[in-house]
Amino acid sequence: MESMEVALFLVVAGAVVASAERATRKRQKVFRDTYGTYEGFRREVDEGRVRTVRRERGDVAAIKAVRDGHPSVSLRLAKRYVQEL
Repeated sequence: MESMEVALFLVVAGAVVASAERATRKRQKVFRDTYGTYEGFRREVDEGRVRTVRRERGDVAAIKAVRDGHPSVSLRLAKRYVQEL
């Protein structure tokens, strides 16, 4: 019975990884199609709003504000943007 459970776990884990990879590729494609580059993305963000959120509620809220306004942006790029302000 244990070998079946291990096999089932491996199948499910593989499916989760494959799904995550597809979602990442899709997000990257949408980002490229929308902004082209990181600099293109930076020009589209309402910097004043993000600075205000960061000052009033902190970095995490500012990163969330960036991602709320630009859903195709990865967490890594949203964090980079906020840190570079």
